[in-house]
Amino acid sequence: MTATAAANYLLYIMGEAFDDLTNMKLNKLLYFAQGYYLKKYGRPLFDNAIEAWEHGPVVPEVYSAYKKYGDKPIKEYDSNMIAEITPETEDLIFDVARQYGRYTISTLQNMACVAGSPWDQVYHGEHSHTEIPLTAIQSYFAKAEDLAPPVKQFKESDFIGYRDENGVLVLPQEWDDGEEYG
Repeated sequence: MTATAAANYLLYIMGEAFDDLTNMKLNKLLYFAQGYYLKKYGRPLFDNAIEAWEHGPVVPEVYSAYKKYGDKPIKEYDSNMIAEITPETEDLIFDVARQYGRYTISTLQNMACVAGSPWDQVYHGEHSHTEIPLTAIQSYFAKAEDLAPPVKQFKESDFIGYRDENGVLVLPQEWDDGEEYG
């Protein structure tokens, strides 16, 4: 199967429900799909290379196919390519879409470009475009349970006050300067 067929399936199942399915997000989702497919089946989901670009993993053929959209959401897909999708492929791509489609592109980029990731291992600067070896992707995903976005650690002191039943922010008395806001 080609990465473009997998991309078309993602567009088919996500296009209506997500208004942020840009070329960049589509490429990150393909990277996660490739990784989990390698982990589960021991062979690639698609044969196209994934390269380390400035903003994370990219499948050059998919990028080229959708670059006319710039940073705008992609709403169309080729229904003929969806016929290439097997039931096992359909299930895995659907799971990746459900798990990772809800994240913003910046969150997906941070998850894909974390220190020690396959992207991090081969990226060498702004215009690198170095191919990420499938063995590196497979090894990385084999060790990962599920990749998750970084969790911000908050302390109780980071949150001052509370919202009352009317949605008004109530601050501690020592913070109240007596002025009315709103």
